[in-house]
Amino acid sequence: MSAPATASVRWTPESASRGTVVVLPGRGEHPGLYSRLGRRLAFDGWTVVAAEPMDDSDGTGSTSSSTSTDSSGTGSTSTGRTGAGGIGIDPGADPGPGAATAAVAAALDGATGARVLLGSDTGALRAWEIAAAGTVALDALVLAGLPAAPPDGGPPRDRAGELDARTACPVHRGVLEADPGFRWGEIAEPAGAVPSGALPGVPVLWLHGAADAVAPVAAVRPLVRAADELAVVADGVHDVLNDQFHRIVAARLVLFLEKAAKGAAFLAPAAAEPAARARRAAPLNVSARLDHALRALAELAAAAGDGGAAGDGGAAGDGGAAGDGTVTCDAIARSRGIPLNSLVNIMLQLRRAGLVTSRRGCEGGYRLARPAGAITVADVVRATEGALATVRGTGPAAVLWADLERTVADFLTGHTLTALTPERDPR
Repeated sequence: MSAPATASVRWTPESASRGTVVVLPGRGEHPGLYSRLGRRLAFDGWTVVAAEPMDDSDGTGSTSSSTSTDSSGTGSTSTGRTGAGGIGIDPGADPGPGAATAAVAAALDGATGARVLLGSDTGALRAWEIAAAGTVALDALVLAGLPAAPPDGGPPRDRAGELDARTACPVHRGVLEADPGFRWGEIAEPAGAVPSGALPGVPVLWLHGAADAVAPVAAVRPLVRAADELAVVADGVHDVLNDQFHRIVAARLVLFLEKAAKGAAFLAPAAAEPAARARRAAPLNVSARLDHALRALAELAAAAGDGGAAGDGGAAGDGGAAGDGTVTCDAIARSRGIPLNSLVNIMLQLRRAGLVTSRRGCEGGYRLARPAGAITVADVVRATEGALATVRGTGPAAVLWADLERTVADFLTGHTLTALTPERDPR
């Protein structure tokens, strides 16, 4: 559950603070959405301040604060701001770099220990600007989901698309859907250019999702300096701090913070002894991801009934299946023996490929986008693996490998989801 949508939220450790991490949220977000991260870092001894810069150019703004205690027992303070005459300031307005700098400076005022600035999405752009300007003393910088290029395929077109682009975490998806302070559609607004100022000579950690369509990671890699640390989360999407693998991201962040603040580090592993016999990959390999995708689609095909698309009069399945052939991720995972976390990401891939449609994501379930007989196994392979086959195109066997590639393509194209009967589906 998120904290209220206020100008800043603070989480403090129960013992002495190891340092302060200031978080700048991105488009559509407010500081309260970082409650989970704030509580986790506070448990590890860090003071965390999630700040949203507010436009107060006339200097007449006032502040008020109240303190509450969350379920973990860690104190959190919410601070709100109003303009002259008590008029609320629009939290969705772009406050400009000056307001962001002022917010960070205020959050770090009197801070002890390491001073770390963390930005997500456009907050990462703001963090870069502040660090490059050098007006606020920092010991480390974290840039998460920095938008260095336009979105792949354009911005999300609706709420379902925005949820899919932001996070595959079922809990955070529910938080966003229920949060009246979350600003839907703002992620489609231009992020702005990458700052021209050079990053300072402090440790920098770049956090990014490998499957981030909002801010493609390919545009970020050239920006990473040799001394920086880049952590790319496999199958991760845009809100990497609140995505399905938020725990490993938080763990990676703590390692970075301890290294920046205390010099803590692991020794490099010793060189491994060469294996007596190198293990070779089999000539034909079906990945777990593809196998899980086919199992999930078999469940949706069964729920649709008679091989038809959901909504064509298919019968309801058991457990989590609705009368229109919609089945929840939880029901699919239980029925087909698929890890739920893996399934959530697989269903997002299938949705992007147009093979399934969703009703409020995993909470509402998924159904086939077209009849089972119109979806080939080749469609599923392309959605999950990107290519039907990868073969060498040179040498004396080039023609042989080309024939093999055509044979594989013909075979996969010639079989549809109707071939995935309950008896033939590996359980």
